[in-house]
Amino acid sequence: MLLGLVAASDAEEDHLVGLAAAAAKRGWQIRCFLTDAGVRIAHSRALQELAGAGAIQVTVCEHSWDHFGGGDIAPGVTMGSQYQNAELAHLCDRVIVF
Repeated sequence: MLLGLVAASDAEEDHLVGLAAAAAKRGWQIRCFLTDAGVRIAHSRALQELAGAGAIQVTVCEHSWDHFGGGDIAPGVTMGSQYQNAELAHLCDRVIVF
């Protein structure tokens, strides 16, 4: 199973991280795209640990990062564009949008 997670708000950080952790425990592959204020979730220590362990592939929208994120990008997190969002939607078996 390839699960896609998309967040456009940081209000659902706990749900996104919890779902990602549960999916990783099942051995699912996970792709995550963070955009708009959702890029703030990239600062989550729990998400960074999942990404650093290779349990989840996290991409943040570079344009949104400039507006909402700021600072250094965490290891295991990559910058991207809305292309990666469209690619996630195309490749994943299921996509959940927060």
